[in-house]
Amino acid sequence: MLDVAIIGCGVVGAAAAYELSHYPLHVAVLEAENDVADGTTKANSAILHAGYDPEPGTQMARLNVQGVALAKEICARLDVPYRQCGSLVLALSQAELPHLQKLYANGVANGVPGIRLLSAEETFAMEPNLAPTVVGALYAPSAAIVSPWDFALAMAEVAVRNGVELHRSCPVTHIEKTAGGWALTTPSGIVETRYIINAAAVSYTHLTLP
Repeated sequence: MLDVAIIGCGVVGAAAAYELSHYPLHVAVLEAENDVADGTTKANSAILHAGYDPEPGTQMARLNVQGVALAKEICARLDVPYRQCGSLVLALSQAELPHLQKLYANGVANGVPGIRLLSAEETFAMEPNLAPTVVGALYAPSAAIVSPWDFALAMAEVAVRNGVELHRSCPVTHIEKTAGGWALTTPSGIVETRYIINAAAVSYTHLTLP
């Protein structure tokens, strides 16, 4: 029996496998496609968001800020292409400035490092080729971009080297509660596990849960 079964090997599943591979656990990743990061991960925007969008006090707010800092550390450790370029949210009219104030307040409450509001002059000094209608911006220096496919692949590779099993072309089609944990139905048979991390993407909405 597995200690942990991770469903899906996009960036979330790969990150879970990478972290768990540092512990003496029997872990397996069950990926429906024939490769790592072959779904939502490879097609996302590649932005590591700073953390000013989530509502303060929520789990997303806490994990967003922690996650962007942790991603920077992991990318450096695993030699994954990463660029901390920061982000600008632009106000194109005076009417949009209150929204920037709201995002700024969120960012401060969430602990986003270095976040600040810029005047039009400060914004153009940073990015001179913006639309002339810009009246201000929200700047978050901790925002970054990363190669999402490389990021997921690097974490999955280290996890496998550390003993995590990676099963590709192995969709989970049914989950059933058992006395000792869970039974997962796959094309290769039943996989029994004590715990499940469901990192499946939107394509897994057909999963039958008890």
